[in-house]
Amino acid sequence: MSETWEIAIFWFVFMILSGWILRQFYFSKSATLIKYFRHTAFIVEIIIIGLFFFPWVPKARGGFSGWNLALHGNAGVTALLLLLIISAGLFLSRNLKFIIVGVASHIAANVLIFAVMIQILPETVQLGFHDVAPIIMALLLLTNTVVALLLWDQLQKQERYSK
Repeated sequence: MSETWEIAIFWFVFMILSGWILRQFYFSKSATLIKYFRHTAFIVEIIIIGLFFFPWVPKARGGFSGWNLALHGNAGVTALLLLLIISAGLFLSRNLKFIIVGVASHIAANVLIFAVMIQILPETVQLGFHDVAPIIMALLLLTNTVVALLLWDQLQKQERYSK
């Protein structure tokens, strides 16, 4: 199969999947969805925090985990950890303002992970399977941003319809 066909198939499947997700989660209003999004966002944040236990730096450069970097005073990693803990805690709240602060904290963490990784590994390095925790973390952060924004949208719909 040629590369052009592979790209076309990918985008076709992506459009179908995106349309289904939007129809299911964005264009509907439900209190059940709010609970689902809150729990999903919280669980993903906990998984992301758990990735701090895995190596972030290749063994040739010390093999440090996120926790090691935070404990050794890396301000970016420490700030990232605090933002994630704050957002995870606030996703458990039912208060609209707290959830919005949690979403903002999560989005800030999403941006910060890239800055932190550029600071830790400023040049191109070859990562092995052992060192992919920050990449998985970044992908989970991006995915959870979609969940958090859908949660925010559902909360706004609930507030709008309750008035």
